[in-house]
Amino acid sequence: MTDSPELAFHAYLQAFETLDPEAALPFYHLPCMFIAPQGVFVAPDIHTARALLSQFMGQLRSQSYHRTEVAGFTVRKLSPNLASCAGTFMRFNVGGEEITRLGFTYTLRDTGSWKIIVAALHEPVAA
Repeated sequence: MTDSPELAFHAYLQAFETLDPEAALPFYHLPCMFIAPQGVFVAPDIHTARALLSQFMGQLRSQSYHRTEVAGFTVRKLSPNLASCAGTFMRFNVGGEEITRLGFTYTLRDTGSWKIIVAALHEPVAA
């Protein structure tokens, strides 16, 4: 899929913006984990991952979500096949208004292509 964690993350973000779980699913290593303000969710298989993504994307759709900007993006190689991508998501609706701002830390693993194993959403990290 991609040969660097940076490229994988940006390709994932483009897929996510479609609000189609099927477009985002290939970017996840299964099992994977989602950590959000609502709780911790483990996706042991594709069916659970699809359901979690569908629920989350449905919430964004109900807010007229349109796109995401990323600020303060950093990548840290933890080992040859493990990396973390972090920064702040700024999500906008179709009217161009910011609907949410969240910090994120995604851990990716290279198994032939870089895939997300942990997706954590949290308070934005202060600059």
